[in-house]
Amino acid sequence: MKKNRLIAFALSVSLLLGASACGKPAKTVSELIAEENAILDQHQELWTTALNSLDKDNLSQSTQSTNYADVLDLAIKNVKDQLSDEDYKTLTDDAAKVRKLEDQLQELPPEEGTTTSASGAFPAFEGKDLDGNAVDSSLFADNAFTVVNFWFSGCKPCVAELGDLDKLNQTVKAQGGEVIGINTETLDDNADAIATAKQILQTKGASYRNITFASGSEAGKFALNIMAFPTTYVFDRDGNVVGQPLLGGIDKEENLAALQKNIDAALAKDSAK
Repeated sequence: MKKNRLIAFALSVSLLLGASACGKPAKTVSELIAEENAILDQHQELWTTALNSLDKDNLSQSTQSTNYADVLDLAIKNVKDQLSDEDYKTLTDDAAKVRKLEDQLQELPPEEGTTTSASGAFPAFEGKDLDGNAVDSSLFADNAFTVVNFWFSGCKPCVAELGDLDKLNQTVKAQGGEVIGINTETLDDNADAIATAKQILQTKGASYRNITFASGSEAGKFALNIMAFPTTYVFDRDGNVVGQPLLGGIDKEENLAALQKNIDAALAKDSAK
């Protein structure tokens, strides 16, 4: 499923899952997201500028809403004084179109047979790595800690840090840890997205595991509820979150230091068992 929101740091908002109404064949989540992507892709440079204006404070505001159009409106407000009348109208028109699609997404009922995951823990899952090998949530138990990085292929800051994440993976292996990547576009075994992600990873010299699973699963919902890309979590051996998730790339020194603090806390927790 393609879910590349054009985002600066690179902000992205999750979409609610489900199906639609009125007796007509429902558009799938993938189809609605693709329509949103197409709208933003038409004016990519403008949206990149607008979304680059969002910071962590803005992100905190946006998390109060699950509607991506709210984030777009906030970004437009931030840069309104920098825009020509024509560019302002272009962005507001785009945001209005996205809002209509978001309204459809939010009308979709929850997937049957699913429950809300426990707060602060990664939901149990079964999936595959990008080479098709089976993988499941037991991977957490195999490691003293697991660094999980959420990204997508169209996110420049995400791609920029892939080499650093590969180096980190080599370092943490010696500590009993592992780096795992989750490219949200590859969910549901999206073959095209997987091929693209694998090519990018190869180009960046990144060989650590990237995994995919069903978007309608609890793990899929967790991934699609990520509000900024790249975002990196540290999980302990039981799959519980350690510390606060890191927003932004670890190619920045302060971000790497914050991530290391979470890793150290996870190691201390594991040693105490």
